[in-house]
Amino acid sequence: MAENNQKKEQSALSMTASAAGAAKSAIKTGKAVAGAAKGAAAGPYGMLAAGLWENRQTVGKILAAFAFLLMLPILFILMLPSLIFGNQGLDTASSDVLRDNAHIMENIAEAETSIEAILREKHDALLEEIQREVDSLGPDCEYGITDDFSDRIIYESALVISQFCASQDDYREINLPKLERILRDNTDGIFTYSTQVTEYEETDEETGESHTIYHYEYTVEYAGDSFFAGNVFHLTTEQAQMAEDYASNLHLFLFDTVYQVEINPDLIPGETGNKAARLALTKLGTPYSQERRNQEGYFDCSSFTYWVYSQLGISLQHGGSNTAAAQARYITENNLAVSYDSLAPGDLIFYSFEVNNRYLNISHVAIYAGDGYVVDASYSKKKVVYRPIYSTGSIVLCGRPYTE
Repeated sequence: MAENNQKKEQSALSMTASAAGAAKSAIKTGKAVAGAAKGAAAGPYGMLAAGLWENRQTVGKILAAFAFLLMLPILFILMLPSLIFGNQGLDTASSDVLRDNAHIMENIAEAETSIEAILREKHDALLEEIQREVDSLGPDCEYGITDDFSDRIIYESALVISQFCASQDDYREINLPKLERILRDNTDGIFTYSTQVTEYEETDEETGESHTIYHYEYTVEYAGDSFFAGNVFHLTTEQAQMAEDYASNLHLFLFDTVYQVEINPDLIPGETGNKAARLALTKLGTPYSQERRNQEGYFDCSSFTYWVYSQLGISLQHGGSNTAAAQARYITENNLAVSYDSLAPGDLIFYSFEVNNRYLNISHVAIYAGDGYVVDASYSKKKVVYRPIYSTGSIVLCGRPYTE
């Protein structure tokens, strides 16, 4: 009996020390962490609190360790969406998960795979609905389908995960199977379509008779990240803010703890960046194509940034590649990373929309144009566009590809 109590004591002490160590190691000097005092029950702090409650008979003996945890100015690691620590629930999470970045990334990848699969189901169900309508068209009708989501659906996984965690009052309810159920039950309207009908006259070559042909153009539309807060998770104003805090913290965690990119504070904006931004703006409307990315008159995201800087005598390559991930490696290995808060025209902004096993899991790159706008070769828009900066929670790296 005494031996069991001793083991129980050690377990509680171990849990407390582990969480305290993880929090201490994750704190960055001078960094403000969003909502540090909010929603702790939905983070791994909830697991710690539950463990302490279950071991409440020994709480006096571990009070000193627990007090140390409370005295930390910012509980950074404890203010992340708890799903990333245990996809089957925190009760099944290993005691050292808070320090296991590889396991955390595996959990994120598994959650992203599930979210992507469910969104793909909803997308394909809409295509079946369109096909049923097509099958009912008359003999003088033809059709076309514009579908920008046939091979890729862009969504901000950090925000979806964070909104789910914020929507649950009890951390024990936070697990991947429940997230999947909620998504399946509440995303029927996330994909819709519009129909445009045009007509033209066609003449029969044999009879010379003319008749009208009706063309139906179906366009698949995606509601985007704004759909989830109100339609899927039904967040209150407070929960929505908590989700934003979680997503912001997760972004900081990935950027500063997992990816470990060092910022160079000595890089000064210069005319090279201004020239890059102006040059990028001359290519607005250029068609997007990954297949023709290296052909004149076409760009994908990274061939666009590569072309812009190559005109200025800078080659954004690493290992002979100019993909977005390779360009990011070029930035970090040449000590050219800058903070998001110090962005200047011409700087590169790198996004990670999924765990893709490329460098920093990067999947997109844009050029900052100043005044809160970017220029990028957009997959969803199918062309080079100028637009307000977007998906800030998915930004994992910013870089200035020159020194002056």
